[in-house]
Amino acid sequence: MSSEEVVRLDGVERAFPGVLALRGVTFTLRAGEAVGYLGPNGAGKTTTLRLLTGQLPPGRGSVRLLGRDPWTERARALERAGALVGTPGLLPYMHGSDLLEHAARARGSARAQAREESRRSARRVGVEGLLERPVGSLSTGQQRRLLLALSLLGNPRLLLLDEPTLGLDPAAREEFRELLRSLRAEGLTLLISTHLLEDVERVCSRVLFLREGRLVGDEPVRTEREPTTVRLRFHTDPDEGALRSLLGGAGNALERSPDGSYRLPAPGSPEARVELLRRLIGAGLPLLEFRSEGTDLVERYLTLLGKEEA
Repeated sequence: MSSEEVVRLDGVERAFPGVLALRGVTFTLRAGEAVGYLGPNGAGKTTTLRLLTGQLPPGRGSVRLLGRDPWTERARALERAGALVGTPGLLPYMHGSDLLEHAARARGSARAQAREESRRSARRVGVEGLLERPVGSLSTGQQRRLLLALSLLGNPRLLLLDEPTLGLDPAAREEFRELLRSLRAEGLTLLISTHLLEDVERVCSRVLFLREGRLVGDEPVRTEREPTTVRLRFHTDPDEGALRSLLGGAGNALERSPDGSYRLPAPGSPEARVELLRRLIGAGLPLLEFRSEGTDLVERYLTLLGKEEA
């Protein structure tokens, strides 16, 4: 992953009558990142995408795509960006080739160049064999792939995706995720706004949490439930002072739960966790349970954003 900034929001606020939709939002996307954007309805995700696509100016703060302002320099800012936002209507009688070539011509390509760009974009997402079929004859998954091919015209470096697997059956959804992973492997930067946590877990390495217009979390996506805490339970209550002393520096973070168990931050490696267990047993403590606990994306969503929208 490159250190180059592709997207930067800095202290962005945006108000509408009666509501402050975004409140000081700041984040950066770097080249090659795939970042999930999570939040309940009304959190400000759609407003963010409208700012990034130049449909709205920020009230305060700044928005940059590849160093340009999408509101004041919209054509230049978006020339290397693609978007699959919402569910745009497709004319059922139009062929896929006509749709892509018309869009390529609208971007300024000559007829022959537009045809070649359309074929190349269709090949990238596996719909080249469907271009001569009417759009109305395609499955929902095939239509979504066609729309993705549309967003890839012009060879963008950034894709803005809003609910990209919306309406797909489980098999088609996983195929679409695999396609997004392949685009990320090619070096594209992806920002995926969605309610489907599995999309983020399967595609992204990082996730942003938005609540009531505020960014309340910016974290790596944990794909294997990496241990974040260790839970200890004893047959009889230990001497807490002795236990903290035995744990060394980690003892300062030791917390007792209402159920009588203890929790502390997990050591960073399996070997370190094994060594901790050996020390506890070697000290003769009446240990009944030693368990590493992870935090998955659902748990983080509920913790940061609440249960009402989960």
